[in-house]
Amino acid sequence: MPKQFDAALKDLICSHPVDWLTQFGVPITEPPEVLSADLSAVTAAADTLLRVGQLVVHIDVESGPDESLAERMLLYNVLARHHTKLPVRTIAVLLRSNAQRANLSDEVNYEGLSFKFQIVRVWELPADDFLNAGVGLMPLAVLGKPSAGKSREQAFPEHLERIADRVEREMSSEAANIMTATYILAGMHHDKSFLKQVFNKVLSMRESSTYQLILEEGAIEHTRELILKLGQKQMGKPTEKQAAKLQGIEDLERLDRIALKAPTAKSWDSLLRVS
Repeated sequence: MPKQFDAALKDLICSHPVDWLTQFGVPITEPPEVLSADLSAVTAAADTLLRVGQLVVHIDVESGPDESLAERMLLYNVLARHHTKLPVRTIAVLLRSNAQRANLSDEVNYEGLSFKFQIVRVWELPADDFLNAGVGLMPLAVLGKPSAGKSREQAFPEHLERIADRVEREMSSEAANIMTATYILAGMHHDKSFLKQVFNKVLSMRESSTYQLILEEGAIEHTRELILKLGQKQMGKPTEKQAAKLQGIEDLERLDRIALKAPTAKSWDSLLRVS
């Protein structure tokens, strides 16, 4: 089942593809292109497809265990290769340790066929790696490995402070999106009361207008805006009635499911019926 971080991460990857590709060792030979409309049969299932010159990169983000992960990566790889006629590199990004099965392999061997893909285990990577990476990677710091001697809870306020400082300094226009994604991802390890306490403390000295989309209410509004952006690209502007119906949806997980369907939806009415 889709989780609320799915849409936030997909938006981060699509908005900052160079940051993600560079972190995972993909050479940037040309400006990356997000593949969507012409590959709807593939992107409806695969997380994100990026074209870099004559290479397609499939980034799949996972938060929980999937017994069929390797076989699924092979399927998406073959589909993307078939549609683009280009070589495809597959990267599975595992967000937390419960996504790692004891016998999880990065290779599939079947009837003489051999397929290998890249696995990135975020919790094994130092949080500092993400804090020092491109801005589009910084939210992953809250899932990375804390500094020696610190628990995840102890390290979180410092990580949040560094993310807020850098985003405000380097890319203030993206502050709301980056901080909302940070809040959503941090919710994978921390309860809401702790998150709100830390966010309020860290951001209290900053302009409230810059961070008005940060807490849960902001995450809801951010996801609505993402749905509008994706939906308008696919189906055009919604009617006033359809826009009002979207505005009335308060369930964040339902909004996330709608956002994931938006790139391939046939109409606003059918999209807003997603439960």
